Amino acid sequence: MAKATCMKNYEFKVRNMLAQIALLGTVLCAAAYKASGMQATNGLLLGLLTGSFYFLYLYRQVENVQVFSVKQAVEHIRGGWIVRLGAMVLMLIIVSHVLKVNVLLFVAGFFVMPVLLFINGMVLVVKQIADAKKCN
Repeated sequence: MAKATCMKNYEFKVRNMLAQIALLGTVLCAAAYKASGMQATNGLLLGLLTGSFYFLYLYRQVENVQVFSVKQAVEHIRGGWIVRLGAMVLMLIIVSHVLKVNVLLFVAGFFVMPVLLFINGMVLVVKQIADAKKCN
């Protein structure tokens, strides 16, 4: 019962994060289009989409680790890291040499997800500290 509740909470957090990426991405894409036109927007949009797929891949990896032993889980995460890094390098090569979009905006769009994860983590820590102080 507790495991099912944790997974529902986890799925809610994942959906919430994707919604935050979409909202911030919409605002950033509108600003990029207004400032620099369609080529800048394309780079930012590709970065946002790549970051979102990267996030979903991480989500699937964490979801799959539940059924593994500790040793298997560590190996699975390490193997996934190599796959994620390879996919990111491949995407950078495609963006810079094939699609000819703004690479800096692609990277900025990709890093929206880690920034949001950091902010959400900080909010969670601050809430836990506040709750701990209320109990004392």
